[in-house]
Amino acid sequence: MALINPIRCFILDDEVQAVHNLRLALETHCPEVEVAGFAHTVQEAQQFLTQLQTDILFLDIRLQNETGFDLLKRLGGYRGSIIFTTAYDHYGIQAVKFAATDYLLKPLDHRELTEAVTKAIDRKRERDQSAQIAMLIQSFENMPAQRQKKIALAEAQEIHYVEIDEVIFCKSDNSYTTFHLRGGRKITVSKPIADYEGMLEPYGFLRTHQSYLINKNRIVSFKKEDGGYLLMEGNHQALLSRQRRHLLRDLTN
Repeated sequence: MALINPIRCFILDDEVQAVHNLRLALETHCPEVEVAGFAHTVQEAQQFLTQLQTDILFLDIRLQNETGFDLLKRLGGYRGSIIFTTAYDHYGIQAVKFAATDYLLKPLDHRELTEAVTKAIDRKRERDQSAQIAMLIQSFENMPAQRQKKIALAEAQEIHYVEIDEVIFCKSDNSYTTFHLRGGRKITVSKPIADYEGMLEPYGFLRTHQSYLINKNRIVSFKKEDGGYLLMEGNHQALLSRQRRHLLRDLTN
C-alpha cells in the first residue's frame, strides 16, 4: 500500500550505476522513501526541483565539472534534508563535517543509509534546514584556504553554529564530546573526540591527551604540579599526557 504522505527524495549523481544502486537500496531498505526523480547534472536537477519540492536530496559531492554544492547555491531556499554520497573527496567531506551534515561513502552501507534516512525524516519534523545548508556552502568555499570561521555542533534538538575561536577545549566522554566555550557555555555532541581532531588541527587545536583537544590560543600556562597540566582560559584544567609532553614547546609558542 502506498503511503498517504510519502517521503520524497531526489538523487543527483553523474554515474548511472550509482543512481541505480541508490534507488535499489532505498527500495529495499527504506520503503517509506519514494524516489521522485534523479539527474546527472546540476542543470537537470535544478529544473526538476523548481517544479517539485522534495524532503531529501542525495547529492554526489563531485560531478564531472560541477559539485553538489553548486546545486544548493542555485536552489536558494531549499528546505529539505541533505545527504551527500561520495567515493572520497577531502575538502567536500570536511565541509560536510563542519556543517554537521550526513554523508555516505560509496559503495553504500545499507545500515548507514537507513540511519541517515531516519535522521533526515526526524529533522523534517523538527526544524528548518536552511541555516545548515547556508553553512554547508560557506564551509565548502572556505575549506581549501582553511578560512572556515564556524563549526556546527548538533545536539538532539538543536544545531549550534559556533565560532571556532570561541572553543577553549574539547573533552571526551567515550563516544560523546563536550565543547567548552568562552563565557562558560558547554555543548555536548554524540560524536567521539577523534572525529574533531583532524577537522580542528589546521585551526590551532592539538590533542594533548586521549580525553582532551585544546585550542592553543586559549592556553594560560603550564602547571607542573599533580603530574603537569595545562591551565586554560576560564580557569579550566586540561591534561597533558607524558607521551605528549614533547608537544609542550609547540603548545606555548
